[in-house]
Amino acid sequence: MPSEITRSIMIDAPAALIFEALTTEAELAQWMPRSAKIDARVGGEYEFNFYWAAKKVETTARGRVVELVPNRKVSYTFASSEDPPGTPPSLVTWTIEECSDGKSRVTLVHSGIDAASCLKRSQGWGYYLDRLAAYSSRSPVRQLTR
Repeated sequence: MPSEITRSIMIDAPAALIFEALTTEAELAQWMPRSAKIDARVGGEYEFNFYWAAKKVETTARGRVVELVPNRKVSYTFASSEDPPGTPPSLVTWTIEECSDGKSRVTLVHSGIDAASCLKRSQGWGYYLDRLAAYSSRSPVRQLTR
């Protein structure tokens, strides 16, 4: 049965800056994947390449953008090279809600994943939400050490 991960974080940055970090290749590569290709429009394809030096593991996530609302939301299908063959793509949705104090609440929902990988993916998304917060608020971001 498919499961869902929902994580939220407050970030000391305006929505427009966070949206750019989520949808621009050069920005994405600063805090999430080692390299990123994204056609940030509905129907556009993306590919994120990850490398964990400590484990000498490379993975790739691919999919298509299914929803894009400037400065508010981006949603894309998600298929990882770590998934068993035949696994259907899941869905990753980032929602940005700008608050009156110049901060923004970012909520990530990863839906349609199997229960077995839910914990692993939840830990990974927590890690990347923290990196997004540090990068978007322009705090120093530690090097990827996983």
